[in-house]
Amino acid sequence: MKYLFICLTVALTASAGMITPRLVDQMETARADAMIDIFVKPAGDVDCGYVAQATAGFSRADRREFAVSVMKAVAEQTQAPILESLKAWPSESVTGLHTNWLANFISCSATVDAIRDMASLECVAWVDFRPATCPFIEPIDVRPANPDELSRANAWGVDKIGAPAVWALGYDGEGIVVAVIDTGVNYNHLDLRTHMWHDTPANLHYGWDMASGDGDPMDESGHGTHCAGSVASDGTAGTVCGVAPGATIMAVRVLTSVSPDAEVNVMDGFQWAVDHGADVLSTSLGYIPAWNPQRALWRTAEENILAAGVPHSIAAGNEGPGSATLRTPGDCPPPWRHPDQVAPGAPSACICVGATTSSDAIASFSSHGPANWETIAPWYDYDDTPPNAGLLRPDVCAPGEDVLSCNYQNTSGYTTKSGTSMATPHNAGLMALMLHADAASTLTPALIDEILETTALDLGTSGKDNTYGAGRIQALQAVQAVIYHGIGGGSGSSSMTTPSLLLSSAMPNPVSTTCAFSLYMAEPGAVNLSVYDIHGRKIALVTEGEMGSGNHTIEFVVPYGLGNGVYFLRASGCGSSATSRFTVIK
Repeated sequence: MKYLFICLTVALTASAGMITPRLVDQMETARADAMIDIFVKPAGDVDCGYVAQATAGFSRADRREFAVSVMKAVAEQTQAPILESLKAWPSESVTGLHTNWLANFISCSATVDAIRDMASLECVAWVDFRPATCPFIEPIDVRPANPDELSRANAWGVDKIGAPAVWALGYDGEGIVVAVIDTGVNYNHLDLRTHMWHDTPANLHYGWDMASGDGDPMDESGHGTHCAGSVASDGTAGTVCGVAPGATIMAVRVLTSVSPDAEVNVMDGFQWAVDHGADVLSTSLGYIPAWNPQRALWRTAEENILAAGVPHSIAAGNEGPGSATLRTPGDCPPPWRHPDQVAPGAPSACICVGATTSSDAIASFSSHGPANWETIAPWYDYDDTPPNAGLLRPDVCAPGEDVLSCNYQNTSGYTTKSGTSMATPHNAGLMALMLHADAASTLTPALIDEILETTALDLGTSGKDNTYGAGRIQALQAVQAVIYHGIGGGSGSSSMTTPSLLLSSAMPNPVSTTCAFSLYMAEPGAVNLSVYDIHGRKIALVTEGEMGSGNHTIEFVVPYGLGNGVYFLRASGCGSSATSRFTVIK
């Protein structure tokens, strides 16, 4: 009888917040006073198309700043009524309230009654169980470096992809900040210590420890230091292990033990890095499908990272060939659609990386695609119904077997490891070289991905496949393509111009009581926002008056008595106008 009651509750609240089946299972067996770990997703997300249009022609830094301001505004607007409801409950019913604006979610622990009450709110899209998971990708092999490896000027992977030829052109990643989101970094290592990230005015040094909540991201296990070395080790201690030895490392230490907070903590790490100016993200972490990660939140995070103009190098995983072996978020789609990608779908920031050996064979442990999103709302894309075959994964491969890099236990040592974790920072380092060579500062994640894939050494089946992706990355060819793009010959250059006035889609849509819009104004001035019906009749004045340049959040409360149907919000001002369509369903 109790199970039937919960199912009825889910059905009755479907028009507000959906309670996911796995949370229903938890609620069915929970005591009345038991606390259940949950995710809460507000109704309404960032309109990434709006951000792309508003930031056309912006520099990388300005695009990131604008996108972050929109994300924060959307999260504040959509989360506020949910937080108000949750805070009204006593501490024995709701604890651990936490928010994230990058993926726009709330996490907490709550009783069954509190969950039911919250899920009934119109402003809630869904509520899901938050299981204990671990994002750590265990290296396949870890061993001391041998004399032959230590005798080389450069680690073999650095030479294999041709990075020294790029250095000879004058590009080593100088000025490019790469966030290594991992187990931390030994920031005292001789190969890294002179080019660690600092924000002296804010008294932030090296990065941040999300796991402990402090400013000391020192590595305690070695994985993150090894990855950071493959990005930017400069060889001061003996061997150059970094593809971009001039790049700056931002260390973001995240929780890698089994915990219901692990997914939240890693997404917080992504958020922190984007918020603090990272140019590239490198993540050698991920969740196997059997753990049922919250894929919708990961996809939202990756789409918003893309909107911020930040490319993200992510490991495919070490589960080897076979079905359903890709880790999340490495199963999120790339910024650029390869011609061999048949199944349609939307992009994100994720550039997924597989691992190759020194002979350019696929490493035996490297996870294979495809990925499938046809059951995940609101995308329902990359289906595998013939002739479609899902999302091709990985995008590229990089050296990942027997990779020499920095040791976390001392300031001058090296260690050899194998895994897609080792391949991922090679790709991140190459992206740093590409950004260093981008004198015009016009590279977008989509163009970076296109260049990486089209200049890669094609291996295996001709074209892009689910083993090697588009092939093994090649540094010189990629950077030469960037230089070519910079003088006006690039195939991915954009002709999009920034509008003077722009409106986002409604959040949420459809709406019954209240929705919000993002409004962009290129210049300050007078603006009028009014709502019209499909016959062009003015229904309501939302606001009018002087507004400054930049992003604004506009709220529209549906008037009492307004009927169901399609309506239009129209903004007029600055010698221009913009319209956004939405639907009212009560």
